[in-house]
Amino acid sequence: MSTSYVLIVFALVILLMIFLISKCKVNAAMGILIAALILAIALGTPWAEIEGTINSGFSGTIKSVAIVIFLGCTMGTVLEKTGAAVRITKWAIKLVGEKNMIWAIALSSFILGIPIFADTVVILLIPIVSLLAVQTKKSMMSYGAALYLGALVTASLVPPTPGPVSAAALLNVPLGQAILWGLIVAIPSVIGATIYCMTLKTPVLPKEEFLKAAEETEHMELPSLSKSLLPILFPLFLILANTVASVMVPETPVANFFAFIGSPLAALFTGCILSLLLTGKEWKSKKVLNDWVNEGIVAAAMPIVVTGMGGALATFVKNAGVAEKIADIIVQSSFPAILIPIIIAAIIHVVTGSNALGVMTAAALVEPMLATLGISPIAAFLACGTGALMFKHANSSGFWVTVSMSNMDVNQGIRAVGGASTVAGFIGAIFTCILFALHVI
Repeated sequence: MSTSYVLIVFALVILLMIFLISKCKVNAAMGILIAALILAIALGTPWAEIEGTINSGFSGTIKSVAIVIFLGCTMGTVLEKTGAAVRITKWAIKLVGEKNMIWAIALSSFILGIPIFADTVVILLIPIVSLLAVQTKKSMMSYGAALYLGALVTASLVPPTPGPVSAAALLNVPLGQAILWGLIVAIPSVIGATIYCMTLKTPVLPKEEFLKAAEETEHMELPSLSKSLLPILFPLFLILANTVASVMVPETPVANFFAFIGSPLAALFTGCILSLLLTGKEWKSKKVLNDWVNEGIVAAAMPIVVTGMGGALATFVKNAGVAEKIADIIVQSSFPAILIPIIIAAIIHVVTGSNALGVMTAAALVEPMLATLGISPIAAFLACGTGALMFKHANSSGFWVTVSMSNMDVNQGIRAVGGASTVAGFIGAIFTCILFALHVI
């Protein structure tokens, strides 16, 4: 089987997958499965081995992330329902002051984007942000974009959001490293995007319905700031402590203790338990212990299945030698290898509208190439995350949630959300390339 045939088949299969997901609106998991099956058949995989290869690729990938994604989604559901998001936002407003209100919006969104989907962060906070726009006489074009971008960046780069968790699993990156380096790259990305949002001066008034909703939140009984932040920050601390202990005091009782308590499963489970403090006396109720957990399961199902399908596709790519052939061509052409995952993630994101799918699929496709390309797993992780930020536009649910709720028209949304996401992606990609060039990652 010639190299040119293998590469042409691979390219056509990936284009078909993107077409099915973006144009035919096929479910992402089904689209990836179809791509994996066609690739297997076209590359001559024995019929009897196809099912077993899919099952092994699927199960081998999700075994380390399924429970973590479920726990993260459950914790996010509790934070949504209890008013913790509103409390964190009000704290950020007090922290930075009225003159720097856009930074308060970006900060609160950045924090909340770690456990909660970016679309949901916008839905939760748009009433408060609308009221702030009136009080500070600023445009919703500026405030709405900043609200979405803070959460979008962490949703692409910082676990335990499903996209980064899945990418870390596919690339075999320890979750502690993924969190640490994800935060390091996410911070300048959000700062750059927020500065861009500050330049958006076109007057856009908030919707009246959200101003009324904001007035209602003034009378809500909210949890304390410590209870609101603890479920988010404490699991991150435990995971990072595990990473530090494994390096500073390896193979000691301290390292062994943190290896358990700082494992992603134990840390996220601790976060879920701590989030129950937000529910007060209701924590024992069926609503909290059953209904809210069920919502977490529903939210987690899709990312888990997509991650598994990505693992199955990656297995065929690896077994057929496609990755090595592509990597050899890239190396011989002297094209900067670190740009490959950035470009792949950006293309998939721009075409499908899903940053999570961009992160996951790019990770699945580049993982078999890493050794030949000379890219470390953590560098590939950051490259996939930053590439998947590029140019959020009208084929994305997050775009429409932000634009419609912020009272923008489509052209304003492209300038605001599309522009800010592109700025965030480019800054993150530049930082990643610099860290890679300096051999830091």
